[in-house]
Amino acid sequence: MTTGRHWDRYRLLLAALIVIYVVVFAWLAFDLHAAMRTHKSDLGQMDQAVWNTSRGRFVESVQDDFVSTRMTDHVEPIFALIAPVFWLWDDVRAILLLQVLFVALGAWPLFELARRKTPPLVALALAAAYLLNPALQAAVLTEFHAIPLAVPLILWAFWAVEAQRWGQFVVAALLVASVKEEAALLAAGLGVWAMWRGRMGGRERGSVGEKQSTISPTSDLRPLISGLAVLLLSLLWFYLATFVIVPAHAEVVYGAAESSYFQRYGALGNSPLDIVKSFFTQPGVVWGIASEPARVRYLLGLLAAFGFLSLLAPEILLLSLPVLLANLLSAYPAQYYGEFHYTAPLVPYFAVAAAYGAHRLLRLASRLRPAVLRFAPYAIAIWLLLSAGFVYFRAGHGPLGGRYDPAPITAHHRLLERFVAQIPDEAAVTATAAVHPHVSHRRYVYSFPRGLEAPGRADWALIDVTTNTDMAPGDVRDTVEAMLAGDWGVVDAADGFLLLSKAAADKTIPDAFYDFARSQETQAVAAGPLTFLAADVRYWPRWRESKLVTRWLVGPDHEAGRTRPWVELRTPAGATVYTIADLTPPALIWYPPERWQPGDVLTIESLPLYLPRTFGALVGVAHGPDPGQPADRLPIAQVTSGDYPLSADGTLALVGIYEQQADGLQTLPLDVTTAPDFAALLGRDLRESGGRFRTPADDDIALTAWLPAGRARPGRELDLWLRWEDAVPEGYVPFVHIRKDGKTIAQSDGPPIVFFPTGGVDPASEAANDWRQIPLPADLAPGDTLLVVVGLYNPADGSRLEALDGAGQPAGNELTLGVISRSR
Repeated sequence: MTTGRHWDRYRLLLAALIVIYVVVFAWLAFDLHAAMRTHKSDLGQMDQAVWNTSRGRFVESVQDDFVSTRMTDHVEPIFALIAPVFWLWDDVRAILLLQVLFVALGAWPLFELARRKTPPLVALALAAAYLLNPALQAAVLTEFHAIPLAVPLILWAFWAVEAQRWGQFVVAALLVASVKEEAALLAAGLGVWAMWRGRMGGRERGSVGEKQSTISPTSDLRPLISGLAVLLLSLLWFYLATFVIVPAHAEVVYGAAESSYFQRYGALGNSPLDIVKSFFTQPGVVWGIASEPARVRYLLGLLAAFGFLSLLAPEILLLSLPVLLANLLSAYPAQYYGEFHYTAPLVPYFAVAAAYGAHRLLRLASRLRPAVLRFAPYAIAIWLLLSAGFVYFRAGHGPLGGRYDPAPITAHHRLLERFVAQIPDEAAVTATAAVHPHVSHRRYVYSFPRGLEAPGRADWALIDVTTNTDMAPGDVRDTVEAMLAGDWGVVDAADGFLLLSKAAADKTIPDAFYDFARSQETQAVAAGPLTFLAADVRYWPRWRESKLVTRWLVGPDHEAGRTRPWVELRTPAGATVYTIADLTPPALIWYPPERWQPGDVLTIESLPLYLPRTFGALVGVAHGPDPGQPADRLPIAQVTSGDYPLSADGTLALVGIYEQQADGLQTLPLDVTTAPDFAALLGRDLRESGGRFRTPADDDIALTAWLPAGRARPGRELDLWLRWEDAVPEGYVPFVHIRKDGKTIAQSDGPPIVFFPTGGVDPASEAANDWRQIPLPADLAPGDTLLVVVGLYNPADGSRLEALDGAGQPAGNELTLGVISRSR
């Protein structure tokens, strides 16, 4: 038995961990909000519903142009219990803090439960693993949602069952059911657990080495009554919430009397009955979905966070099946990425299962070799911390975590407070998406441009054209112009923010508004009518979202309406995935080339882009109607004096190469177009091979190739790097084939390319670098091996050049570069 002194020490350590967690993650959540990375969906609409509830209007919110209710989507009675927080602190950050507090405090009942089953050191390690869990950290940093509030309540219910506090169990379980409609299924499972554990009575109660309780399985009816009451009430509530309340309200807004969330299950059906039937009528489809690599990794991540000890208590994991299957089988990837709020209610089950698993492991150790029991708690605690630490360093969202991504707060973000302070508290406001949660503590707040026409009643508008608006930039500008042509006037404007009111008389947008697009601060010298200065990519890993930012200097010979920036994003294989003409950036909409003045420094930020894993930024200056054609672009010498790789026509410069990683964006060296050794340049573990090809003139073309050392992933691109040491003969084209069982399943034909054709780009050499990205079929099976071959052929007659392997021996008409296995 642990002494009281030690007991207090463990609790103090746990309290310290909880405080640290709250401070760190509240700070990160507040910064995300301050950096305008929260939006109308979901923080703004959630906040308004909770705030309205605190004012006596239960979950009232604005949908489109009219006052509606949150119950069109979800039924969350718990909002009535948390709404009083706004009586204490009337700020949206109050519910962000509350969400962090709820999740952090879940460590306490988990520790108390684990302490009943294991020594305190193991219990503390388990609580620490809980706090290190990336899925919970992701939940508290995903704006605000109801479902993370269920986490401590589930743990409280599990503890109450173990402690036989049946009144507390009923309260905790019913609170779980009040969080959200699907949480009622979790509450029902807790009712089953209470009945089963009550039936077990004293069996498996108590910590290892302690005297077991002698309660008879049938001596107390409270577990049966409590569990059955929770089970029946929860199932009834689930039915009412899901099939009565939500459909009744959804029909008014969406025109369909059903929950829209059942539409997320693709081939399994779009109704609860169809989805359940699929398990019996389409078991192969269900298994195919559940066994996809991303979903398997999701499940492994949940288990690894608690050292796989959860597998020793599978009956507890079964209780989470309603939500686990809902996430695992969803066609909506966010549900099984593990980086949003959807996974939060599953973590308590894996944590509690780990507590029981550790208990069973200790009991087994004591039976097999009692002497081991002295050291086993230390071993289990260390194993838990190592496992949790490993998962945290790979995927955690706090400091030192693999997905740590603190939001930078700029001068632009700080400027928002100036505009919000000018809006009267009772005003009806329409606001752009990223501004919305900063003005949502009012009864009438709309998502711009909603609220401008009846039945909307907006009399103020706060617009930020630089952040997420959920509109095309041109549509935002046209709407503002129409407003100013009507009853609206300008109250204030600066750096892309625009505050309008029906009471304002000024119809002119101040010059300070355009500061987001131009400045006059630079020491650069113009190279021509428009000079490229710099490029950067702002990447948000969680959403796989990128914004390309370029800066330009307007020269004295700029031709208004003629010379303009040209930007392309390409894959290494040369495929264009974005041009500046595809999605015109806000800066070019609001401050077009016709307004530019010599000396202006332009900052042009793209709209959010969803880009391939590896991409390069190419820039030029257009001076004709079709900038996609070299003839309508200026020579790079008139665009930049920087030393960048240039396209063969000399009108495009490769100014940045980027690769998306799980923890951020990596910048790759620019000289991939000419460097002789890809492995050394990229710093990767690559397998090198090569050989030669003999031309009709009896000359040899040397080839060096690099294959990834890892395994191939189905449905992903296979990167292959080639260097042709000599010029490819005229009329011949390289080909790369990927073969399985002798059959070509993927291929890439074409001249050497690294973002643009590389033949002749290096005046000092005939060599040409070649970066191939070959999409692999999605149906590759575990253990499949793929053969990679390369050759040169003449498209006119299909003839191929003779190949010689690395030893100079004849190899037919193609070189085998290596074999790659499919990842498991």
